[in-house]
Amino acid sequence: MLEINNISKTYKKGPEEFIALKDVTLKIEKGEYIVVSGASGAGKSTLLYALGGLIHPEKGEVLYNGTDIYKQNSSLTDKYRKNHIGFMFQQFHLMPYLTLLENIRLSCRNKQQLGSIDNYLDKCSLSALKNKYPSELSVGEKQRTAFIRAIVSDPVILLADEPTGNLDPENSKILMSLIDDFHKSGGTVLLVSHDPLAAKYADRNIILEKGRLRD
Repeated sequence: MLEINNISKTYKKGPEEFIALKDVTLKIEKGEYIVVSGASGAGKSTLLYALGGLIHPEKGEVLYNGTDIYKQNSSLTDKYRKNHIGFMFQQFHLMPYLTLLENIRLSCRNKQQLGSIDNYLDKCSLSALKNKYPSELSVGEKQRTAFIRAIVSDPVILLADEPTGNLDPENSKILMSLIDDFHKSGGTVLLVSHDPLAAKYADRNIILEKGRLRD
């Protein structure tokens, strides 16, 4: 379903170069749950963003159902990202001037998805907080909001970047259980994490080391 072949990405800062990814190849099957771990700076976030259509690799290809997402016009890449990908970020990226409910609504593309919000709020124990602003929420509540925002549009693939990085053990367990429910419902998950709890849910655990993958 989603496949990357020999992708590389280098960042430049002044005269210095930093290799984030080097000839990375990975195949992700539909419904698979993969956890990627590795040291800080190993290229984990760059890998997620390349898969999600946000960072164009300098070399190699990113294939979704056989089509290279970066060898098509930008509007089709945007459509791929909007229709098939759900993102979760460690820093949440909630709009501070919108309520919890309004933040989630931003990701909805039709009335059916709008109608599913209340069920997600109930499942995530957020119903009573839907009119609160991000500044009024705990860290765990913000991340559960970000989770709903990522999956409310029925994405095929959930890309999660250190989703438990700012959470205590109890909230980490709650969030990982919610992500596992998404997986069990048929969703595909690629999750970057240092949390040993995450590895227990995965079908496959891989390590990114200095821009290269090893199983």
